[in-house]
Amino acid sequence: MTPRVRLGSIGLGWWGKELAKGIEAVEGAEIVTCFARREAGRRDFAEQFGCRSAESVDDLLADPEVDGVLVATSHESHRELVERAAAAGKAIFVDKPLTTTVSEGLAAVEAAEAAGVVLQVGHQRRRDAANRHIRLLIEEGRLGDIEGMEGTHTIPNGFKMAADAWRWDEKQSPLGSMTSLGIHKIDTMRYHAGPVGAVSCMTRSGRDHPIDEATVVILEFESGALGTIFTSFFVPFVSELSVYGQAAAAYSSADGKRLHLQQTGSFEREEIALDPIDPVADQLAEFASAIRGDTTPEVGGREGLEIVSILEAAVESAATGRAVDIAEHRP
Repeated sequence: MTPRVRLGSIGLGWWGKELAKGIEAVEGAEIVTCFARREAGRRDFAEQFGCRSAESVDDLLADPEVDGVLVATSHESHRELVERAAAAGKAIFVDKPLTTTVSEGLAAVEAAEAAGVVLQVGHQRRRDAANRHIRLLIEEGRLGDIEGMEGTHTIPNGFKMAADAWRWDEKQSPLGSMTSLGIHKIDTMRYHAGPVGAVSCMTRSGRDHPIDEATVVILEFESGALGTIFTSFFVPFVSELSVYGQAAAAYSSADGKRLHLQQTGSFEREEIALDPIDPVADQLAEFASAIRGDTTPEVGGREGLEIVSILEAAVESAATGRAVDIAEHRP
């Protein structure tokens, strides 16, 4: 019989609830306790997901029934929570980004490594059905040599976020929505094209808001391929990715649920049938398996830290107006 993995949830807002729903779809895993600063939030979450509520993070981490924790809190809290969970001997799933700076990310990774605990970073969109199929097409050589990629990830959350929301803090949202949204495309492009060598970045400064309104990054991959990403909190929802190979181009749309393929020499795109994937449940099933010792996370601490290196280099590029070598920011 497969050992049951018991988890504690820290951070019980919208995304914390989405992770909890993902766990409900994972066989052999359950949330047994939860914590958030607001008592009402703890009570509502515990009632919705049938778990206990803890009075503090320390109480949750001291719970002998807890094998691992799900961290869905503000970006600035990630390092501390990873370090505290690692010291308590708990496996850690932390939502992306791992941190917003390389120094903090390295400290978190080293804490988990020193404690010998699992650390997984929640970059789930590489697991979308379309992206998994694109990766297969690349591996089979059906796209040919990859010349470039284009990604867009936008959502109009800027029009409805509370005035005191932590995402308005430019230290927690460097480059605006790039840290919360565009980072998905950074990870997915790296998943398809390999390591990034250099990055350039331009932003549109906030006019009526404290964070950048729109951000564009240009990635130069070590392979020579190029990638561009546009992101914003102030335009309609779009989540698309195009991968351009010499043999064919692949187009992911509808947030990874649809895929079209266009052969070189053709002006038509054909839709490729996809088997549905729940990317959130998929990554959490992997986390549970890693806790049991059956696998290693696809996006572990070091992989998450590489994305932070790219983000930090993009911040420097936006400030200096020059392309920045990622090697200058890798630990």
